[in-house]
Amino acid sequence: MRISRLSLINWKNFKKVDNIELPYRVFIVGPNASGKSNLLDAIRFLRDIVKQGGGLQEAIFSLRGGISKIRCVAARSNTDITIGVVVNNENDRPEWEYRLTFNQTGGGITDLRVLVKEEYLKNQITGTLHINRILKDKESEYQKGFTYIEQASRNEEFKPFIDFLGDISYLHLIPQLIRDPKSFLKISKGEDYYGRDFLEKVQRMNKRYSGAYIKRIECALKYAVPNFEKLNFEPDEMGVPHFEAIFKQWRGQGVKYQENDFSDGTLRLIGLLWALQDGTKPILLEEPELSLHSSIIRQLPDIIYQFQRKKTGKRQVIVTTHSYEIFDNKGIAGEEILLVSSEGEEGSKLLAATSFQDIKSYLMAGTPVGNLLIARSTPKNINQLSLEFD
Repeated sequence: MRISRLSLINWKNFKKVDNIELPYRVFIVGPNASGKSNLLDAIRFLRDIVKQGGGLQEAIFSLRGGISKIRCVAARSNTDITIGVVVNNENDRPEWEYRLTFNQTGGGITDLRVLVKEEYLKNQITGTLHINRILKDKESEYQKGFTYIEQASRNEEFKPFIDFLGDISYLHLIPQLIRDPKSFLKISKGEDYYGRDFLEKVQRMNKRYSGAYIKRIECALKYAVPNFEKLNFEPDEMGVPHFEAIFKQWRGQGVKYQENDFSDGTLRLIGLLWALQDGTKPILLEEPELSLHSSIIRQLPDIIYQFQRKKTGKRQVIVTTHSYEIFDNKGIAGEEILLVSSEGEEGSKLLAATSFQDIKSYLMAGTPVGNLLIARSTPKNINQLSLEFD
């Protein structure tokens, strides 16, 4: 299953994203602060609504700081926020169409609260209209503070859609969270950084599956990390789980290191390779190239593709990146590249790479488009930056 279409109105950087297509593998490129992460966050937002302990109010106030932090600054006459998705089934046919529009009520001496203004869910295959709410419906303001997709008493008939949203995963691995279990970020609610409970997640998994995952990672590390020989995952004498890597050295006996001694790049690569194996629903990857050697970065699109081939049911992978090297790969199709443009005062625009004739011509000729994409996502007058310190 995959999110095949995404629509946004007044969501963070984006005043409007009109039914953009998302294939099974997506690469999102754009300048700093243009909205790449915020685009992923729209998908995470839907997941946060349906996950256990979540809900609309929690997703907006506790996790995102309120409507004022979400609404696009370019919003004027219409200040409602809308997120819409189309989800394709295992046969890649559009099945679920969902749309949620909301805004804020309260202020002054009244507590702020989010109000559902419209909620719509239809099964496009059966034609069943599961949800069709509008603000004028005879519901109390309290009832309109909750979506139907978060209410177990209402969502049983469309549970496959709920389960799909709830199983979406996000990877922005922070090495320090793995090295320092006492870090204050460890208990932060603000972000679902993969490193927060990575080791515990590995420990909880069935050993048969975790062993197979680790074996594949071990094979990959032998090519990517010099002198690397073996990767183990074992608890110490206190029962605390650890990764342990063995490196060859001149004395003949391998030198053992735990994750505290791993480089940032090694930890990120382990986390990435694990995450790509762990699950079948969409995974959102935030700049997976960080700390990795350019020779590894160039192979990331192929690595993603190989994992997609191995999965039972192709898994959607959506990537944000600043990396030229990722696009130095002839296997990436134009439909898989989305370019975020932040020029002007009306919010960011999200465009398919194939809408640019020069990029389209390069792709048709089988030429990597890294230079063109980075050039298009480079801020104007960036060459003046260094002169400020002259």
